[in-house]
Amino acid sequence: MFKPNLQILPAAQKQLWGELERTPPEFVLYGGTALALRLAHRHSEDFDFFANNPFDPEALRKAIPYLENAEMSQFETNTLTAIVDRESPVKVSFFGGLKLNCVHEPEIAADNRIQVASVLDIAATKLATIQQRAQARDYEDLAAVLGTGIALSEMLAAANAVYGKEFNGALSLKALTYFSDGDLPNLSTATQQKLRALAGEVNLRNIPLMKARTGLTGTEAQG
Repeated sequence: MFKPNLQILPAAQKQLWGELERTPPEFVLYGGTALALRLAHRHSEDFDFFANNPFDPEALRKAIPYLENAEMSQFETNTLTAIVDRESPVKVSFFGGLKLNCVHEPEIAADNRIQVASVLDIAATKLATIQQRAQARDYEDLAAVLGTGIALSEMLAAANAVYGKEFNGALSLKALTYFSDGDLPNLSTATQQKLRALAGEVNLRNIPLMKARTGLTGTEAQG
């Protein structure tokens, strides 16, 4: 159990935070908000929940009280994104059927008791994410994890464990050396230089093996 850094949440998210207790237990909080609740390195406005179990969005919407009267912006099998109004809009997303593992069991937030992914597991998903999109916040998150003393090689090992053969570390390393797309030019020069230098030092043949725990919670059965 850990005490989250709630000061990073905007007022509307803080208001919703307690209500997240009603989130079904198979969901684990990932993404930038989960990392910021641990590291307090930036403000973050969305809640992203991951689950390996598939779900029907209509059944999930009906099962979660805080989604009542919410506006649905994505609504399809295994994907639900809702805009919840708490004085101002809060985006809450659910993604299912993921078939991912974890390297550390998620911890329980001390107040609302939701499951929050570990720093290393979040970093693993961020390395996969930067292969698909160019958003400065993902790179800022990876830089923050590096600032905790976790090596880039360790993050790559975690990504291999989480995603298995689907993960291509070379693509992540390439993404960490190129800052022209999207809003990446807004990254500080120091952050760009740090990420580029560390990526250049990695030899993928020397990435250590890291044991994966089964599923996103470390205990679930895989189908």
